Amino acid sequence: MPSAVSHNIDDYESLLVALQNVLGVVVPEAQRSCLVERVEPLLSSYQLDSLASLAESLQAGQPDELRSSVLEAISQRQSDWILSPLMLNVLHKYVFEQLPENARIWVVGCGQGQLAYAMAMEIAEYENNSGEVKKFQLLASDSSEKDIEQANTAVYSRQQVLELNERYKNLYTTVDSAGDSWSIKDKIRQNVHFSQCDLTADFQSMAEMDLIICPEVLVYYSNGVKAGILQQFSSLLKSGGIFLTGNNQAVTPLTEGFERVEHPAGVFYRQKN
Repeated sequence: MPSAVSHNIDDYESLLVALQNVLGVVVPEAQRSCLVERVEPLLSSYQLDSLASLAESLQAGQPDELRSSVLEAISQRQSDWILSPLMLNVLHKYVFEQLPENARIWVVGCGQGQLAYAMAMEIAEYENNSGEVKKFQLLASDSSEKDIEQANTAVYSRQQVLELNERYKNLYTTVDSAGDSWSIKDKIRQNVHFSQCDLTADFQSMAEMDLIICPEVLVYYSNGVKAGILQQFSSLLKSGGIFLTGNNQAVTPLTEGFERVEHPAGVFYRQKN
């Protein structure tokens, strides 16, 4: 595998241009330090000798599989159990209460499942504290097939559960006899359904949603591609449906389908009636 230090700045810049022109991906400044690390394994897989060769292959449009592999590598998020404090506040103090029974919730960019299971744990906490059982339907997706396979196992290593709240770990997971792996308990696991999803494709077959949570995935896309994804999110949401995203992801005015709501519990976006 080529070493990261062997790549010159011109090759790097040509890759950034190809990513934007071909995939509509704009790599954020904060993520550029790990860009080479993420795409380097693809060089040997596709018998390419430099980042410039990778850029040329993308521009040429062949093979089609390369486009998907690069997109998956670039957009892969670090898997963790953490929903931002601002997002948790608006969920617990407004959103959960507003959602109807059997509401459909979609967690976008779930990584290896931790984010989706964390969301299921928060729902369980809400139901325990409120005394309501709303039977939410929780769907979660990621662009990586391997990550979805891992998510479906619902088993995590000691290292992977380090950031999970200790109370939640005790309540919602079980540890094996050797103390090496933790499994998500069935009462959480059975409430989450995983699928692979490429946001640059048509995903309207997922049917209507009441709530879509997309913490950070959109930050990787150019405004044009992002606007198309947001429009699809808007079309999927029922009238008055809620869209939650990270603070660094602009939503309006990229799509006319959403209105920004500044509620005392926090900021969110709502599908216009």
